[in-house]
Amino acid sequence: MKFIASKKLSDNSTLRLVILWMLIAFILAMGLSITAKTIEYGTTPSEWSTSILGNSDEFIDPLTFNDLLLSVHTDLFGLILTFILIASITVRTSRTIAVKMSFFALSLVSLLLYPLALLTSSLSGTVGVTIAIGSFFLFHLLMVVGSIDLLIALIRRKF
Repeated sequence: MKFIASKKLSDNSTLRLVILWMLIAFILAMGLSITAKTIEYGTTPSEWSTSILGNSDEFIDPLTFNDLLLSVHTDLFGLILTFILIASITVRTSRTIAVKMSFFALSLVSLLLYPLALLTSSLSGTVGVTIAIGSFFLFHLLMVVGSIDLLIALIRRKF
């Protein structure tokens, strides 16, 4: 277990390789997560609103709260694990504390705002759906950018 607690990641080529492939997998997973949501709900905010809130003119029923809750629950499981793993690697970098804390705060706010806005969309309407879309894509963008930044730092042996 000593290789996990070592200060320099460049000293352990096996752990470096594992983290490298994990970051590549996260980038692909974030892309697949966005693709799955666009297939499920649509690509525009109006399509998301129609899918979630329904449309009586087009005879589209709204999602039931149970279905919405199940969708949010399964999304949160993967997204929280992704955040924890990216954050645990980011902590080891030489970035300033202000940059790290800003990244963590913005990521956490977008991560928590997505399910809250989506679950309260029946009360807030299209505003809640729009906030949920924005925070969903912001979180994914932050995780992809963070993963690419960590990937570059890992390749340049900046750990």
